[in-house]
Amino acid sequence: MSVDYLSALNNQGSGLNITQIVDSLVQAETAPLTSQIDKKIQKKNQQISGYGLVAAELGKMKDYAASIKGSTAFSVSSDSSAVSVKVSDQSQATDFNANLSISALASAQTLEFTGFTSKTETIGTGTINIEYGKWDSDNFSPNSGTASNSVTINSSNNTLSDLAKALNDLDGVTATVTNKGNGTYSLIVNSATGEDNALKMTVTEDSGSSGLSDFDNSTTNSTKQVVAASDAQLNINGVQISRSSNTITDLIDGYEFKLSSTTSTAVSITGSVDPDLAFKQVKDFVDVFNSAHNTINELTKKGLNGEEAGALARDTLIQGIQRELRNMISNGLEGYDDTTRYISELGIKTERDGSISLSETDFKEAFEREPMLFDVMINSIGRSDNPSVRVYSDSTILKPKGGVYDFVGGTDGVGATLGGASISGGILSNGDYRYSGVSGDISGLKLEMPGTVGSAKIYYGESFLSKLTTYLDDVTSPLGSLAKGTIDANTSISEYNDERLKIEDKIVSLTDRYTAQFAAMESAVTSFKKTGEFLTGFIDSLNQND
Repeated sequence: MSVDYLSALNNQGSGLNITQIVDSLVQAETAPLTSQIDKKIQKKNQQISGYGLVAAELGKMKDYAASIKGSTAFSVSSDSSAVSVKVSDQSQATDFNANLSISALASAQTLEFTGFTSKTETIGTGTINIEYGKWDSDNFSPNSGTASNSVTINSSNNTLSDLAKALNDLDGVTATVTNKGNGTYSLIVNSATGEDNALKMTVTEDSGSSGLSDFDNSTTNSTKQVVAASDAQLNINGVQISRSSNTITDLIDGYEFKLSSTTSTAVSITGSVDPDLAFKQVKDFVDVFNSAHNTINELTKKGLNGEEAGALARDTLIQGIQRELRNMISNGLEGYDDTTRYISELGIKTERDGSISLSETDFKEAFEREPMLFDVMINSIGRSDNPSVRVYSDSTILKPKGGVYDFVGGTDGVGATLGGASISGGILSNGDYRYSGVSGDISGLKLEMPGTVGSAKIYYGESFLSKLTTYLDDVTSPLGSLAKGTIDANTSISEYNDERLKIEDKIVSLTDRYTAQFAAMESAVTSFKKTGEFLTGFIDSLNQND
């Protein structure tokens, strides 16, 4: 409640309610400015809420893309838990029906070195050379395809636990120290599975040292070996097959088999293209995309013909996101074959309002004709025109660009190029070569091949969902464009609040100024009144004298 101090102090003044007059004058001068700032703050708050809604919808799209990454258009089944199967490469997978029996699982060699008193017992110093190969009793045949390794034991690592750690650092070897429960400890050493991956450990002790030779099985394997390394033995459709691992990727092209137990009867396994499954996965994406599209459309409507405008109408940031999403739907995808592919080939169409639609009939016709189109939509795939060359990308950071690249091999893993760019290479423990792209379009692309390959054409197709996910990561991340837009809006609100404080200061200043001016006026009016009263009295007295 305002108090009319001037009127209270000066009842002889003008009689006007000076407080109300001052408040009205100040409000008339400052209220429009305050109203403008309030509207700006309200608009920025609506903008922040709108950005949050857009981020949530784009997040749903990104989550869906992540959930179906690696999905296949194949339905695979096994009628026994002894064998599981999945699609490993859709570009190679075809329909199959097989009966598979397992007479033996692949096993690793287990060596036990016994009689130690503690995990920290010292073991002497020297070198242990490890060869990989096949044991027949105490006769060893080296695996020429796998290079040998060695560990050096010195005064800094000459305990039983140190030896286990050193062995664990080698490819194809695992080791652990086990408490036997009878007051002694054993070093347990395992090879990789497969009869050609057994271990021959040859010790060369340092002069004057002893104890390390306890870990030599080069002439005494039968006394150290607890379990012999062996291959898996299986029969598929009447054909007897052996493999060194219980995970088999070269039994049927495009499929990975995992063996978990032997069988007494044949296991029935089938794999076939499932157009209904493929359609559902793509249709679900269409629905998620349209949900995001509808939300953005509602937020960006321009408010024509009396309609209320959306909170993000004419927002350039959101307009850019809309434009980029439309472009991604229509842009081509390279690297699946020698031609550019489009997701529209699956029957996906862009409607006039920017939403997308999917015709089931068109989809199934296209899918039956070219199942690979599903991968153009869902899965990034690497392949080569040389079946000996495996192409893949397993990095979550480095992502190669889809395209077709010419590979030219080097010498012993050195001097190779991919797409005209140098590519680093090396020899794996099994003798295969591995090359890795580390920069540019081929960054993150890897090639593996058995020995030297002179040349090959490399295909890497980056899927639509992979590209979309990369874009959505940039947009919705804590450092992405929506986050930056929110920060900018909050900064603007802070600046508007600073302007409001300045207006409040102005209100105080104006109030003081107008109050002072009206106080002066009141003083003058009071003075004039008193002079008038004196003159009136003086004239009245003159008249009485007359």
